[in-house]
Amino acid sequence: MKFLVFISTQSGEQHWKGQADSLHQAEEKALTSIDAHSKTISDTSICCQWHWQYNPELGDTEHCNTCGNPVYWVDEEYYCSYCVEVLRRAEADGQLYSR
Repeated sequence: MKFLVFISTQSGEQHWKGQADSLHQAEEKALTSIDAHSKTISDTSICCQWHWQYNPELGDTEHCNTCGNPVYWVDEEYYCSYCVEVLRRAEADGQLYSR
């Protein structure tokens, strides 16, 4: 899976984008990649497929094919924060892994 993780540091916000087998692994990789004394994850999103959807106030906007929520565009790819929250709950509940 491809993730985008935003990290707040004392010198401003930075981001990490890359592949990981799980949300937990993506966030660990992101934190490790940033050289800063103090760092906090401010947002994590997963790369997604999207479609146009009409919004009366905004016109056509991009929405995730999986959950239907709005997505945002970074470096020619679309990312969904809502799907990450669903994934976070599934990982926390152990629904994705057998031990």
